[in-house]
Amino acid sequence: MKNAILKAAVAAIIFAVPTASWGGEEIPRAASTPQTPKNWVGPKQKIVAQKIVDEIIAAHPELVSITIHAIPAGMTEYTMIAGTFPDRIGNASSPGDAITAKKGVTQVESKWGTPDFNKKVSILVPLKDSTGKYLPVTMVLAFKQSPDSGLIDIDFMQPGVRIRDAVAPKIASVEALFSPAR
Repeated sequence: MKNAILKAAVAAIIFAVPTASWGGEEIPRAASTPQTPKNWVGPKQKIVAQKIVDEIIAAHPELVSITIHAIPAGMTEYTMIAGTFPDRIGNASSPGDAITAKKGVTQVESKWGTPDFNKKVSILVPLKDSTGKYLPVTMVLAFKQSPDSGLIDIDFMQPGVRIRDAVAPKIASVEALFSPAR
């Protein structure tokens, strides 16, 4: 019972922060339509980041989607460099995606106030390299959610961190994410 009350209190705080921070407006998100202009075009061959996305999505049916955001060489803007929606690769990253990469913080997005609320929960995690060092790279893991599952947004944080930690040994550096996949 105490655990359920604690979870409800934490959720209430988490839900209140975006509204207070943005004056009741929805948090801005990067455009993500096939018509969105790209700020980066990746190489023709599959890169390591995309191979990691493909391996994770194949092994985790509880996930709806995955994206990886980093700054490609020669650029200054965070960009989606890999993901389960190929037409979105090359789009500018949202402010939230960039914050996770810049500050090395894990975020929980319950999708509150959007049509995806109670359908999915996104966990934004900074990637780590094979030595355990945080990289200025964000991986967004969107978990399936159901209103009758009994789970709340923070219940997805631990599984998201476990997935991130499981792929760390495959990542030598930020630059390695852009290398051709083998």
